[in-house]
Amino acid sequence: MAGSVTVRRAGADEAAAIATVLGEASLDEAVVGWVVPDERIRRDRLGSGAEQTVGWVHGVLATGEILVAQDDSGGIAGLSLWEYTDGDAVAPGPSPEELTAVFAQAYGEYAPRMALVHELTQRRHPRDEPHWYLQLMVVLPEHRGRGLGGAMLAHQLARADADRVAAYLEASTPRNRKLYERHGFRALGAPIVLPDGGPGIQPMWRPAVTPT
Repeated sequence: MAGSVTVRRAGADEAAAIATVLGEASLDEAVVGWVVPDERIRRDRLGSGAEQTVGWVHGVLATGEILVAQDDSGGIAGLSLWEYTDGDAVAPGPSPEELTAVFAQAYGEYAPRMALVHELTQRRHPRDEPHWYLQLMVVLPEHRGRGLGGAMLAHQLARADADRVAAYLEASTPRNRKLYERHGFRALGAPIVLPDGGPGIQPMWRPAVTPT
């Protein structure tokens, strides 16, 4: 990996910068591409929803954590969003009404497709053990292949291991799945297959470290 990578927790004052990076880095993400198949519309949607995304980022920061990966220049090159759940239920988040409004504003006519993704993944989300949930992880295209994703994973998983807590995520591509497997995640059941030729989303679980 060329250069060095710094991973740290994001602050509320970085919400706008995080929203910008999230939009740019998600443009070619597999699930987002299925939700909004037309690249031009997808680009317009991700670019025009910055204000809504900033509000959503503030919500994530209020209930979870966002890690940012910086390169030598100090700019945000990647980010990952984590929520903690104590095992009784999925981590707190927007109400169904709020989610409907967010999806409608962010995805317009494609909102039902994102709502379907949310519904299918929520059905499979484990609820019987405390864990950190990786909602998403993205890296700007020009910074990919330099280990930023692995660095963010290692950072949060070190904390999970210190607290003896499990971790959970959904891998949207075979490449991502291989990365997660290198960090101890294993497939949890069959993939969630989206309709209309959509990608398979693989739930993955990393058990808590057991005392020695």
